[in-house]
This record gives sequence, structure tokens and C-alpha cells, in this order.
Amino acid sequence: MPSFKAETLLRRDVYKTIRAVYDNKEEMDSLSDENKRLVQQMELEYRRKGAALSEDEFNELTKLNLKLEELEVSFQRNIDSRDEKTLFTRGELEEKAKLLGYETHAEYALEPHMAKTPQAAYDMLTELRKNLTELGSKELEQLEQLKRSDMHAVGKIYEGFFEWDRSFYANKLSNQNFSTSNLRCYFSLPQVIRNMFELYQTLFGVTIVEMENPRVWHEDVEMYELWEADKETFVGHFYTDFFHRPGKSRISVHNIRSGYNDETRQYPVCAIVACFAKPEPSTPVLLHHTEVEMLMGELGRVFQNMLCKTKLAKFHGCKALEQDFVETPIQILKDFMWSPHILDKIARHYKTGESIPHDLVQQLQAAKSNGAGLSYLRQVFLAMYDLAIYNSADTVDANTLFNSMNTDISLISCGGTRTFVVAKLGYFIKHTLASKYYAHLWSQVNSADILHSCFLKDGIDMSEVGMAFRTIVLEAGGSKDSMDGLSMFLGREPNTQ
Repeated sequence: MPSFKAETLLRRDVYKTIRAVYDNKEEMDSLSDENKRLVQQMELEYRRKGAALSEDEFNELTKLNLKLEELEVSFQRNIDSRDEKTLFTRGELEEKAKLLGYETHAEYALEPHMAKTPQAAYDMLTELRKNLTELGSKELEQLEQLKRSDMHAVGKIYEGFFEWDRSFYANKLSNQNFSTSNLRCYFSLPQVIRNMFELYQTLFGVTIVEMENPRVWHEDVEMYELWEADKETFVGHFYTDFFHRPGKSRISVHNIRSGYNDETRQYPVCAIVACFAKPEPSTPVLLHHTEVEMLMGELGRVFQNMLCKTKLAKFHGCKALEQDFVETPIQILKDFMWSPHILDKIARHYKTGESIPHDLVQQLQAAKSNGAGLSYLRQVFLAMYDLAIYNSADTVDANTLFNSMNTDISLISCGGTRTFVVAKLGYFIKHTLASKYYAHLWSQVNSADILHSCFLKDGIDMSEVGMAFRTIVLEAGGSKDSMDGLSMFLGREPNTQ
């Protein structure tokens, strides 16, 4: 299917037909909003693949794409074998961008995403950096003090705090402050699932019904139907497959069938798969808080797929969303697992049924905040470096730029080393990901805005907010621009405050 789609997007005869509709204002105005977006998205996809180019330009683009693929394969092979060098520049990416009508690769890369332009991404990162620098400086002072003490204890001179010190002293400080291992007794898997289901039912106005004796692929698998709260309108169904078996790995969600309208509604089907240890006869599976957070987010991905109500399968669910927005709904739901109000509903002692004590929740929140400033500044630096590399035609020394920006933005020096750190960060090398490191931070900023201004605002009815979020954002899937949907939900444009 991927190769078929790739070949289809190279059909310039098809593009001419799409463009004829796209350029016909009267015909475009007669289309429904979703069909109009379909034409707009198809025009963009074909054009970005080179369908609007002349024959000679198209052949040149094909050669460039092959060269980029060869370079990536060669680079990865050399990283694995460590016995050769592959030298290349941004020239191929820049040449491709200019051939398609863009000034830089970053302009080309960000066009179909929520940010739209490198400048919008850079503005968000600049504001985030400004908000984090004071906190990061205070955290760095704590880490420096720990290292000074260690150097003094062994009779050595303190010569500074460097990038290679970061993880060791961050972990040392974290271990001094709080351990989350004593929280597991409040997070038994059956109870957590049951309470999360109740929360999702309240939040999105649905009813979850477990099926008896379903036809499934393994005895551990359970199947559920999803109905509207009135139990009269069917929404779809999903599977849970939580326990370890050979061949399974990390927790993930799989879209088995997209929802769409044919002559009748074709209902969505998806599955959440995890790899938790099986319970002992006398003890249920007890989760770490990080596992609870991840489980909440992945269940959110299930509902993101299930609640989408687009006419076209193309716009259904997570796969249809912009790369810098797709994680936003998931991040909101993961962050619920840090809220005292929500944890009071989710966390119960597996033996006594007692709610998690508030002092433990406060310690958990404090542990989350430890090192947050420096951690986010590191991400801001990587995202800004990514844009600096791919949104400029100037010749740069990638390693020198990396070291200088790292010290300037993340506040921690690389110590003047010539180690080519960026070479191990494959995200910057793979041309389909280049310029997009900002996307995760963009999603987190938007999720924090939604969470604190809507869901967790004092006096807010969460079920009312949840239904509005479902109707405006989740049901739309990719059938509308996510910036438009988010602005409609918030009643304003999102911000980084």
C-alpha cells in the first residue's frame, strides 16, 4: 500500500485533474468542508511530490530523492559498522526544496504541519526558552553544588559542569529527593483500567461494554464495544491485549479499521497492545507511575481513533493529524495522571481500597518538577539547532554550531570537545524528519495550554469540557486544520504562557 500511494502521487495526469478542481472557485465553493479539504490536501501532496514540475525538473527531483535515500542507508550502515565515513551536506535537501519552490528545506518540511512556517516554530521555541532559562539556571546551581562536593571529597579541583555530568548528577539529585517505587501498591492494573474506563466514559459521554466470549487471537485479549452514553448509538469496538508474550514489546495502539461513511457507517476498530507481566495468583500486576501515565495516554489514542466522525477514511483518527499536533490530545490525558483530583479517582491501594495519600501526590508532583527547566531547555536547544541547520542556506560547521548553541541555550557546556555528537542523533540526519524536532515541544505547549486553561481550571465541569473537546477536536480528525480546531475550542489562538 505505501508503494502504491507513492507511485500514485507521482501521477501528473491525476494532478492536472485535481488542479482543475482546485482552481475552479465555483466548484470548490459548492463542496462540503470535508470534500474541499480533501481537494486542498491532495493538491498539496501531489505538488510536494513534484507533480507540478516539468519533465526535466521531475527527472532531476527523482535523482535527488534516490541520492538522499542512498545517503541515509550509507550513513546508517556506517554507524552500525563503524569502519567508514560518509560525507554529505544539506545541498541535496536545499536543491530539492528550491526545485519545488521553497527557499529552504525547513520551509518545505513544515508547510503541511500546524506550525506552517519555520518562523512560527522558532517563535514558540524562543518564548519557551525565555520562560525556562531562570528555572534552568537555578537547577544548574544545584547540580554544580553536588559536583563541587564530590570534587572536594576526593581532593580534586572543580573545573566546571559539563554535558557528560548532566545525567549522573540529575539522577543523584532525583534519588535524594523521592523514589516512586512505593507508589506501585496504588496502581494495580485491573483497578487502574476500570477507573480509567470510568474517567473516559465521564469525559467523553460514552459507555464501554465488555463482550462475553469474543472471537479473539489469544486468551489474554478482551474485546469491548463503545456506545454513546444513551446506549442507543453504536460507536465502534476495540481490543485490549495487555500481557507479555514472545514477540510483543512496548505499549502501542493499532488502528485495525478506520471509520468512514459509505452507504452506511463503517465503524472504527482498534487495539491497544502492551507487554505487562502476568499477575501472580495472589497479587495483581502493580504498575509504576510512568506506566500508568503511558497507559492513560495510549488509551487516549484508542478513543482519539474511536470518536473520530469523518466521512472519509483519509481523515480518520491519529494518522490523519499534523505531526506537530498528533500528540497533543495524548499529552493532555497523560498529564491527568499528575493531577491530585484525577489521581484520587484512579489510584487505590490494591488491598485496602484506600485513596493515594495527598502527601505522596505532592511528592510525586515535586519529583516531576525536579530538573524540568534544564530538561526542557535541552529539548529547546535541539529543536533550535535543527531549524538553524535546515532553515539557512549559509555554510555552517555543524559540530561547532552544536557546541555553541548547546552552551548558550541549554546552559551546559560540551567542554570544547570535538566529538561529533550530532552524528548519533539520527533525527537530524533522516531527511523525512529534518526540521521537525520542534514538533514534540509544540504538542506539549498546546496540551499544557488546553489542560490548565480548560480541563483543570477551577470550577470547570470536566465532562462539559471533555464533550466540547470531543466534538470540536477529536471528531474532526484531519478533516480540518488543527490550528483552526484548537482555536475554536479555546476561543482564541493557543499560547505558550
